[in-house]
This record gives sequence, C-alpha cells and structure tokens, in this order.
Amino acid sequence: MSPRCDVLVVDDEPVVVDAIRMVLADEGLAVATAADAETALAHPCLDGCRLVICDLMLPGRSGLEALQAMRARRPRLGIVMITGNATPANEDLVLAAGATAYLPKPFDASELLTLVRHVLAQSDVAGEERES
Repeated sequence: MSPRCDVLVVDDEPVVVDAIRMVLADEGLAVATAADAETALAHPCLDGCRLVICDLMLPGRSGLEALQAMRARRPRLGIVMITGNATPANEDLVLAAGATAYLPKPFDASELLTLVRHVLAQSDVAGEERES
C-alpha cells in the first residue's frame, strides 16, 4: 500500500519545493517531494497521488521525460508542469506531451491554489467516472 499523498512536487530548487509544500499543506493536502525525475518515478506516492507538480528543468532526466513516463504509467493523473524558462514553445511542448496544465515561475500562492483546485476537481470527476 502506498503512503498517503495528494500531491507529489518534483523540483530541484528547495525554496520552490518548500513554498509549494507550505501553500498546499495549508490547503489540507498531503505533499511528498522529489528533487529529480528518477526519484519521482521511483517514489512510493506516485501510484497513489492525485496530482504531480513537476519542474521542466531537472538535473539528469528532464521534466519532459518524467512527464512522458508518468503519463504512460498513469494516463489520467493530473500533471502540472512548472518552469522558470517560460516560452510559448515550452508550453506547447509540455501540453502536447500530456501535461494537464502549465504554470510559469514565478507564480503566487493564489495562482497555484486556483490551478491545483481546478486540476484536482477534474481528476476527482475522472476518478468517479472510472468507478461508475
């Protein structure tokens, strides 16, 4: 049985991870973290989480590669890609690869919460449809 986790945050910047964790914990969400794609893909929470927030630029395997692997493993998983290198080309690339949403850094807590609530609501509906 996987440990309880609502959101898996994948980013190599501790300050970003800590900020996201605090915002989501205040929302009552259980947050797990990983600093790179390999750790995220091996994380025990990945198979049971409701949402992944993943940086596009990670050491080693890229966030795009992590996205593709997660999408292959869990086709309905909510995946929000974040990046400090926001360009229209990067947005198109990650959305075409299957990201649920794209959020450029820097973002504020309200932007993050609005997006997380929306993605979680969508994934909860998808989960109900699957169970019906």
